[in-house]
Parts: sequence; C-alpha cells; structure tokens
Amino acid sequence: MKKLALAILIISIAGVSVFMVYQASVIDLVINGELIELDNPVIVEDEVIFVPAQPVFERLGAYTRWNPGNKVFSASLGEFAVHLPTDSHEVKIDGETVTWETSVKLIDDTVYTPVEPTAEALGAFVEWNEETREVIISTPQEFDPEIDEEQEEPLLHVAYPPEQQISYYADSLFVFGTTKSYSQIDVTVNGEPVDLLNRRTGNFLTMVDLPRGEDFIVKVEASDGVEITTVERTVIFPEGLRTMPEEPLEIHSSHLIPNQDQLLNPGDTLLIVVRGSPGARAHYQIGEGRNIAMTELEYSTGPVGRGGIYTATYTVSAHDAPDSGLSDTMPVNVTLEREGEKISRELPGRVAFLSDLPYKVLEVQEESELKFTGWFWITRDDSYQLYSDTRGGTGYPDDVASYLTEGTRFEAVGSSGDYYRVRLEENETYLLHKEAVRELEDKDSLEPILSEIELSETDEKVSLRLKASERFPFLIDSSTNQLEIKLYGIEKDEDLILPEIPGSVQELTLEPMAGEPNTLVLKIKLNQTFTGFTPSWEDTALTFELDKPPQIDEGKPLQGKTIVIDPGHGGEDPGAIGPGDIHEKDVVLSIGLHLRDLLTEEGANVIMTRTEDIDVDLYERPRAEHLDETDFFISVHANAHGPGTDAVDTHGIMTLYNYDHNEKLADIMLNTVAEEMDLPAMYTWRRNYAVTRYTQFPCVLVEAGYMMHPEDNWHIFHPRGQKEFAMAMKDCIKEYFLSFDEKNNGGR
Repeated sequence: MKKLALAILIISIAGVSVFMVYQASVIDLVINGELIELDNPVIVEDEVIFVPAQPVFERLGAYTRWNPGNKVFSASLGEFAVHLPTDSHEVKIDGETVTWETSVKLIDDTVYTPVEPTAEALGAFVEWNEETREVIISTPQEFDPEIDEEQEEPLLHVAYPPEQQISYYADSLFVFGTTKSYSQIDVTVNGEPVDLLNRRTGNFLTMVDLPRGEDFIVKVEASDGVEITTVERTVIFPEGLRTMPEEPLEIHSSHLIPNQDQLLNPGDTLLIVVRGSPGARAHYQIGEGRNIAMTELEYSTGPVGRGGIYTATYTVSAHDAPDSGLSDTMPVNVTLEREGEKISRELPGRVAFLSDLPYKVLEVQEESELKFTGWFWITRDDSYQLYSDTRGGTGYPDDVASYLTEGTRFEAVGSSGDYYRVRLEENETYLLHKEAVRELEDKDSLEPILSEIELSETDEKVSLRLKASERFPFLIDSSTNQLEIKLYGIEKDEDLILPEIPGSVQELTLEPMAGEPNTLVLKIKLNQTFTGFTPSWEDTALTFELDKPPQIDEGKPLQGKTIVIDPGHGGEDPGAIGPGDIHEKDVVLSIGLHLRDLLTEEGANVIMTRTEDIDVDLYERPRAEHLDETDFFISVHANAHGPGTDAVDTHGIMTLYNYDHNEKLADIMLNTVAEEMDLPAMYTWRRNYAVTRYTQFPCVLVEAGYMMHPEDNWHIFHPRGQKEFAMAMKDCIKEYFLSFDEKNNGGR
C-alpha cells in the first residue's frame, strides 16, 4: 500500500494537498474495505481524481440531496452538513465557507467531487493503491469498539453506567457510549432522544434525572429504522443517611470520631462524634474521668435537633497532662441513655496527653522516599467527616501548605493517627505523615540562630543562602517575581546584616512576623519573573535558587531546551474512560508522541515519562535525575465529568498549575489550545497535584477536552485531531519561551 505512486502527484497549495492522477485505466473505489459498485465511474479531470458524490456520502452514512434549481449538492450526517455548489471553489462545511483548490463538477447529471478534500471534510482518509488502481477511503477505526460475536445489530455500546449496578450520588446522571460510526442510527435513553449524538463517531451523551432511594432502570436503545438493540443498566441514588430508629437504643458501629489514636497537649481540642438512636441523653468519658454531656444535632455538622448525631469538643487542660512525659493511653467511651435503658461504646481512637514539648524532633526524609506522604497539611480541628476516613482520625485537612523539602526539621507537639501534629503558628495545626520523616533521637528541641544571609547572581540564577546554627522549619509563599519565606522558631543573630543587592534583585527584607515572636519573614523580590525556584539544604545552610528567564533565539526558541512530556495514567490505570474501547491513557500517549516529534523538529531535547502503555509511578514523573536539567514540564490529560455535572454543557479545555510563576504559562496554554482546536476555553485552576508540585521549572497540566463529550472526543479520538492537539501545545510552548522579552531579560 502506498500513498504516492508514479502515476500520482500531490501538490500542496495554501496548505491543502490535492491528488493528481494520470488516468490510464478504470479506477475502483473502496470504502472501509469494501469495493463499491458504481453506476458512474471514478474519473480524472485535470489530473485530479473525482468520485460520484452521492454514493460516497451515502456509503459514509449521510443523507444526500440535489437541488437542480441552484445546482447545489448537500449531505448531512446528524448535525454535520456539507453544501457543494457545482462549478464553484467555495463550499460550505459545517456552516463555514471553505475554498477548495478544485471545484465540484456536474457531468452527465452526476455530481462529482474531488476525493481528497471530500474525505477530509468527513474526517476520513484517502490512500491510492497503484497496483490495484484503487482509491481507498477509510474512516478512523478508533471510533468503533471491538464487536462481540454476540453483539446484536445495530451496534450499541454503553460505557456508563457500567454493567454492574452502581450507587450514584447526584440527582442528574450522565449516560454515554457509542454506536456505529458514520451511520444514521438513532439512540434513545428511556424513550427520549439523547442530548448529543455525533453521527460521524457514533458517540452519544445525555443527562437523565435520577430519583432518590430506588433502583432506577436506564434503558438505552439504538435503532437503524428496522432493528433495535437494547441495553439496560441499574443505578441507585441512595437516600441521605437516615436517622437511626429510636428502638432499639444503639450506637452505630463505624460512624465514630476519633477513629485513630490521638496524642494531645494542653490547649489542643478533641472532637468526639457518634451516630446513634435519636432522642437520647449522651455523654462521653475519657479514661476514668468524669462524664461530660454531648449535644444532639439534626444531621452531621447541622443545627441542634433530634437527628441522632451526638457531638462534643474537649479542650485539653494543664490538669490532664502529667508533670512530665506522657500519660497512659486512655479509651474514649460514649454512652446513650433513655428511660432507664443505657448503651455504651468505646471509640476506635484512644487518647493520651503529654506535658513536655516538643514531643519529638523530626527531619524530612530524602525526596525519593516521600511520594504521597510528602504533603504538609493544614487542618481544621473544629470540622470533621463522619461518614468517611478523616486524615489523622479527627479534624479535617483544609489545604496543602506545601510539599516537603528534604532535610527540613520540625518539632512535633503530638500525633493524630498516622500523622505528627506540628504547630508553627499560634492557631494553626499542621499534619506531617510519620513515613515522611525520621526521628532525631539525639535532639530534644530546635534552637536555630540565623547568623548570615548571602545573596549572589549569575547569568542563569539568583542565589539566596541562609546560614543557621541548625536546620529549621520554613514555608514559602511565592508570586511571579517574589518569594516570601517564613522562618519558624528561629532567632536572628545580633550582628546579622542584610547583604548588598545585585542588579536582578529589587528588594530584600527581613522582619519579625506580627504576633509571632519566634518567626522571621524574609522577602526577596526580583526585577523580573523567575521561571522556577529550588529550596535545598547543605549542612545547616538553606539555599534558594531562583531561575531567571532563559536567553531565547527568536528564530529557534526551543533550540536546546529540555522538555519533559508526561502522558497521564498508563498500564493498569486507564484514566477517564471513553465511550468505546479507547480511554484517556491511550489518547494522551498518542498526543504526547506527536508532541515529542514536533518539539524534536524544533531542536528541543525531549524526555518522555512513558512511550508505551505501562505503569509509571505518579511521584516519579519526572524522575529525580531530570529535575536539574528540565526547562519545561507538560502533563497531558483528557478530562472526566464528576457526578452531578451537567456533562452536556460542560466541555472544552482546562489547564492546571500550582505556583504563581506558572499561572501565565497556564493562561497561554489554555487560550492557545482552545483557539487552535476551536473548543471552549474553560479556565485555569491552581491545584496541588503530584505532577504539578515541582517548583524548579515551568510546569503545566493540560486537560485536552472531555473523554465522554461528543464534541470534544471527535478531536480527542481522531488521529488528525491528536496531531492538531500536539501542534497547539507546541505552539504554546514556543509562545511561552518567546514571551521572555527584552525587558524580562534585562540585566542578563
């Protein structure tokens, strides 16, 4: 099989390739592997192959119409339509006027259309077989799932809901799947036509109202006008957690807090929550202590009322803690009483108190050991999740403060389940996973003194070095050209003076934090945007390296740049499921490989986190050995809707980033990809994701449309669309590097 033989010429004019064949014998037409019997032959005029329009369009599932009055041939495939005026180079494809190099012909009352632009308009491909003298039109095989031998006709594949009954926690259910591509098969759900059906791909999507508390049948039917294929699925939207019955008097076996052991010190609070029979008197007891009344709520976190949710907050006092060391670990018992009846339950989380602080001195493990344990959480001690596991067993993680830096030291003031409790500021409790740190048994406390600050620059970086007597805790708040670094539990040497400021630095300040006497706030502001920053420890010195924008050759902005492409998911992790057999992991790998080739052509050094369908550890994208050499990191994904989302109206491009210096990159990527793909630009989103946690380099995650949405997945699944996505991403990367103009490169 060859796309070009001696008898064929392909001329590219204004970006459009046109087949030219010298007619030497009869030319056959093959569509999707089948030889088409034609009443009128394939012809060649001016060395261009023309095919009869009507049989080609109808074979590809379209309805056709000839208007003899204005001599316009029309074809429609669902909402997709083409209008081909004869003897005109201007045609209409899906409402847009397009200029073809060769006009449509009317020959002996038969409309002839040039084969290549016609197939391209439909999303099909054209090949020429010189040996067999065949023009071969094929539609993308990616659109149709593998057909089971028992599959009825017409084809119907329901991707969601799945075959097994599911619980779905929203009152509006999305239903999606696929039928035969390039066909006029109609699809209904519970008797109503689906909201969206792309007849070129066969992919459909619709929303169904879901009643609460009953097994709901989703009946999907595909009809070709003669035969009907039916698939049924069962979904339940569970009723809200009902109040437990008053009789018998009970305490629920699992809806209990604390559900993990707690080690607390004076001033800490302990949430105690149980679910039980309503209308009872409730009290709790810690160890052999006194009984303390609990309050009944209408529902979890709701107002006071007869709902069977019993809560209390205990504040640890100095009297609870021993004179030194730790108390015994004590059970927490809750008792319900009503009309002489009584029932008690010991909660799964036990409690101990300590008086000597700090409890332990900790040091963060090597970066390679952290992975999912490396997040540093802020918690809200006054909130909770009763019906699912709560991090630390009590309280609720409000947000991620940062990802941990190897070698940083902390003082723990207690523990909550698998986490150490850390208090850096007066009213903030942080959680630090026990596997992320090692205990320094030879240290009783941290007493760091900041003795010197060094500031220097090279053509590539600004370096800020803090010399201290020992390692200490810190947190960073970054903007596009500034770092605000909070240094906790540290004193400033009386002789410390700030260094002279080099040319790239606008400002350097060191001040005590208001209301926090043992905290210093160090601010460094550059005259320009930085592209990344790296904190690291060397002995007891903490260094921050701020990367200046790179020097750019406007003619070759990507030359020599090291770019990491991360196709999301892979192996046993499919990512978002598609309407057929192809899922997120498949399409993003294809896009990533196309992007690799495009960037390589531009002179970039490209590193792929995977080049095949394999599992890649989420926390090893990119691998540690690539961190220092990486100039740009892009993670390629395709989106999925969450329960309750209006999936029909929610679609398009989304980009995600973590640090302020990457917001501009996320904006450029969003707008460039959306514009070039002609899809909605949804929004950029700042999120703490594993692959966006790196501070060292420009980093962005791209959601290239929604897998289940027929408008988006036309581009996502089509091989041509995947190349176009890659081209748009390449254009964005070039634009990003070119955005470092003379002003940003001043002082280099």
